Amino acid sequence: MKRREPNKEMVMIKREYRCFFEGLQEEMYFEHIAKKIREIKPESSVKFRQVSKLSTLDKSSTNVLKLAVFDYDLNKIEFEKRVKMCKETRILYSNLNFDLWLLLHKRQFRKNVQSNNAYVSLIREEYGLSSDTNIKTKNNIQKILNQINLEDVKNAIKNADEIMNEKLKKDEIYVNNSFSYYANPSMSIHNFFKDLLKDLDIN
Repeated sequence: MKRREPNKEMVMIKREYRCFFEGLQEEMYFEHIAKKIREIKPESSVKFRQVSKLSTLDKSSTNVLKLAVFDYDLNKIEFEKRVKMCKETRILYSNLNFDLWLLLHKRQFRKNVQSNNAYVSLIREEYGLSSDTNIKTKNNIQKILNQINLEDVKNAIKNADEIMNEKLKKDEIYVNNSFSYYANPSMSIHNFFKDLLKDLDIN
């Protein structure tokens, strides 16, 4: 009897990452996106497992997919120190901070800013929050995430690509032979999600 081939569409696709998240925003966001992926791709399993220390992450097995998610935060010395720690880890950075990435889900923003709070009022406006909302608390982060779906992620990727495509090579800041970055607004987080959605065939 001829062996029956499995239904290609039902083959389980598993992606598991060990991650360092700088803050609660990042941790909750990645969990939220994994949930959204499962909703439309039940045959896909995406998990982001957190480690508490960046040093622990990079020393773990090289067979594990590793992500380090952290911001520039107007601290060049600390930022570049962290970058140098990530020899076996994919760096997903935001410059100035993760608020920019959240904002790009709803609108484009190309302005260079000089304050870590520069995006807060725009986040409140775009996500329908009151003018005194603390966007870093767990409940308010969840209110923001409840308004983000995978189409919004695709929009953020598009907006980030537009920003990065305008960068000039001469403005690139090198940390080592494998990593460089640009002044804000800039990021690399969008490239990871672009790769992930493509890998899972989410168009």
